[in-house]
Amino acid sequence: MIRSRSKTLALVGVCMVAALLLATAEAATSKKKAANATAAPIPTGKDATFVLDSMTFYGYFDNSPPGTAIAHPVLRAHAGGVGTFADPITFAVAPEVQKSVPPGTIMYIPSLQKYFIMEDDCTDSGPGGVAVQGQGCDGELLSGKNEFDLWIDGDPKTNAVDNPGAGTGNTDKNMTSCEDKLTTSKVTVIMNASDGKAVDTTPMLVNGKCSPLPTSTPVTPPTTPPTPPTCT
Repeated sequence: MIRSRSKTLALVGVCMVAALLLATAEAATSKKKAANATAAPIPTGKDATFVLDSMTFYGYFDNSPPGTAIAHPVLRAHAGGVGTFADPITFAVAPEVQKSVPPGTIMYIPSLQKYFIMEDDCTDSGPGGVAVQGQGCDGELLSGKNEFDLWIDGDPKTNAVDNPGAGTGNTDKNMTSCEDKLTTSKVTVIMNASDGKAVDTTPMLVNGKCSPLPTSTPVTPPTTPPTPPTCT
């Protein structure tokens, strides 16, 4: 009986070692595949529809350095915007994709009903960490995913220029909470977007309060043609 038990224990030990080796090999293979993954090409045509893998947010408190400074000013010297075609909101992308998304690129996001303009670099993960905002634009790109980081505001100064959601009610905590709430994946965006799309200019974060996503498409009033002169 003792010998039989020893054989059983030995067999169990061998099985456990085999299972551990298999799991390690599978993890290494998955890691290798992730490291060699290639993100989908970002279209460069006019009004090109594109499914963004990860849409994250950043603002005043988690900007680097904290504040409104941006790496590639185009329309203004700092991050901001209201979301219209004439005054789009700043967004950031990984430096590696800026050949396809250079500074000044206009993007429209139907789910937010806002226009955005590329004016900044995105590298590290957002405040929610990997669990919420992924590995950061660089890390996600290495895993074969495109991530764009959108400016959410959060400026604590009253009536801050170009940031309509600014106010003393904005804090690091409520800004981070709003960022995590709005962060999502597989978002349809329109690259190099043209004017004329429906817009909701409600700030995503207003003096500490996270705004809900638009629930309906605003109706764009038709343009009334001029009345031709009457000949008499």
